[in-house]
Amino acid sequence: MKNYKSTNIRNVAVVGHGKTGKTSLLDACLFNTEAVKRLGSVEDNTSALDYEPEETKRGMTVNLKLAACEWRDFKLNFIDTPGYPDFVGEVKDAMAAADSALIVISASSGIKSGTENAWYYAEENELPRAFFINKMDREHADFDGVVEELRVRFGDGVVPVQLPIGKEAAFQGVVDLLSLHMKIVTHDKEVIKDEVPEYMAAEVEQARQKMIEAISEFNDELLEKYIEGADITEVEIAAALIEGIQAGKIFPVFCGSAKQNIGMRKLMNGIVEYMPTPYFKVSIGLDPVSGELKERHTEDAFSAQVFKTIVDPFVGRQSFIRILSGDMRGDASYFHPNKENEERIGTLFTMQGKVQHNLNQVAAGDIVVTTKLQQVKTGDTLCDKSDAIQYEAIAYPEAMLEMAASAHKKGEEDKVFGALAKQQDEDPTILVSKNKETGETLVRGVGEVHLEILAEKLQRKFGAEIELSKPRVPYRETIRQSVKVQGRHKKQSGGHGQFGDVWLEIGPREAGSGNEFTETIFGGSVPKQYIPAVEKGTAETLAQGVLAGFPVVDVKVNLYDGSYHPVDSSEAAFKTAAALAIRKGVMEADPILLEPIETIKVLTPEYYLGDVMGRLNSKRAHVLGVDSKDRDMSEIQALIPLAELYKFATDLRSLTQGRGSYQLEFARYEPVPERAAADIIAEAQAR
Repeated sequence: MKNYKSTNIRNVAVVGHGKTGKTSLLDACLFNTEAVKRLGSVEDNTSALDYEPEETKRGMTVNLKLAACEWRDFKLNFIDTPGYPDFVGEVKDAMAAADSALIVISASSGIKSGTENAWYYAEENELPRAFFINKMDREHADFDGVVEELRVRFGDGVVPVQLPIGKEAAFQGVVDLLSLHMKIVTHDKEVIKDEVPEYMAAEVEQARQKMIEAISEFNDELLEKYIEGADITEVEIAAALIEGIQAGKIFPVFCGSAKQNIGMRKLMNGIVEYMPTPYFKVSIGLDPVSGELKERHTEDAFSAQVFKTIVDPFVGRQSFIRILSGDMRGDASYFHPNKENEERIGTLFTMQGKVQHNLNQVAAGDIVVTTKLQQVKTGDTLCDKSDAIQYEAIAYPEAMLEMAASAHKKGEEDKVFGALAKQQDEDPTILVSKNKETGETLVRGVGEVHLEILAEKLQRKFGAEIELSKPRVPYRETIRQSVKVQGRHKKQSGGHGQFGDVWLEIGPREAGSGNEFTETIFGGSVPKQYIPAVEKGTAETLAQGVLAGFPVVDVKVNLYDGSYHPVDSSEAAFKTAAALAIRKGVMEADPILLEPIETIKVLTPEYYLGDVMGRLNSKRAHVLGVDSKDRDMSEIQALIPLAELYKFATDLRSLTQGRGSYQLEFARYEPVPERAAADIIAEAQAR
């Protein structure tokens, strides 16, 4: 594959809801550019892009893929992305590298939650957007209905630049509304270009006028000509269309059938002609030394950002890099401002699925892959040391589903958690932490399928079997009354015996104030050298728990009396006596269980607000308020027990068609309701 200038490159993130045919579309593009010899199929497991076992098993994309196509002396860097919401991290990565987004929609299904999410992610990244209405050959395909739905949802800037010829089984081609030519595919697969037939002339002319009218709304010169009824040339329409797309005001709509390979060539032509070139992109970063903002134009000193990392035990680390300015060469060293070190770059290559093509030099705006960058992570910057810049890391949505992780086989903990750390480099939406109170290692992911596939990848790639289970809730215990108790430990078994005797006063403290130990011994009833042992026995017993094995908190313990034996007393004896007193005293002081309460902020479309509120109420949540947010979204703020949050991420996704999300922040501990406490205590005692 040859090197391309910035002006002849298009970087397009192909996004949308699951099962809309994004991968099939790119399989067709690879076939049409002769990158592959036959048209791949996701259903037949012959796709050039969905080749990993987790993908072929489920028939869906899991990881983003680069599909570089050479078309009309242009290079089209397509980035295939998953449509399943659990893999939003891959979509975010693709958006960071792309200059535009192609949102794929099914002609029979219309707008889905994934369509809206793709739109919003592109909007956040200020990317120009285009739509491709796929599966025009399917039953119930409705081009006009989908276009109208898009306009209602995303505004009048949604403009068809093509019309389908026929629909469902009769679909055979598309009409270009700018050139007024059509391409049809005959039964023997021959593609014929021709003038628009008479029977479609009126429909096409009406659609063309609508297109001109829509584009004119965003272009004063064109609007003036349109109002005056003057002739508007194809060149003028195209120029206004390009300007509107790049300004984020016009969103062209293409159509076709990826499966039948109809409309694919026109789509690629449209991307070349209308979608933005990276040449004019201005990148904003920080000076690593001064912290001041810096601008980078494509012709400035070299800079690039890693937008995806793949970790493979056999191939090693693959880093996907977007060149933002300057040229990049293989076998060269570049500054890595995130670690303040130099990184040696090996061979550069581009990819068509899993097929690699070596490159010697890459221009600004292009996307390239290299290997063996051990210290470089997703979001990191590479640049010229003499004119250093550091770009902002890629922002990911918060992972919501938390599960406890352990090794399937004893003794393989290091292997499992080492593999997990490597997989975190590949997927930054996976978060691993240690709960000090329960001792469990916790793994957080976006959803159940996300964590399920994580386990499969660890097994396949590293031979590490991970066990995922419901995490234990870090309950606590406390008391509500004050008591005075004796702890007496006496044991005689020949020789020196053991003797320790303490009187403790145990009482509650203010919530959140912690435990406190004091002593008011008078007259030496407990010698001073044994008091630290009493304090240690108290602390250890409170930490172990009394009621159900959870730490006892917010308790004041005062040692006020006791007795000793001049021969048989020891630190160990007094430590044991203190433990006996604490266990007895806590049980007599009206003990209760406490549970962690979280402040939850749930973002949901207003349409599903009632359903989400109902689900929160069923989980013992206390709703504090509801605020309206942008884009018909509402935010519910509530207090909810942590114990009720297991798999709430799955519930929320189901209730909101994948559009809901939430954030958590620890609030406080509160008493567990009696009925629930009895079950927790019984379970803890059994365990």
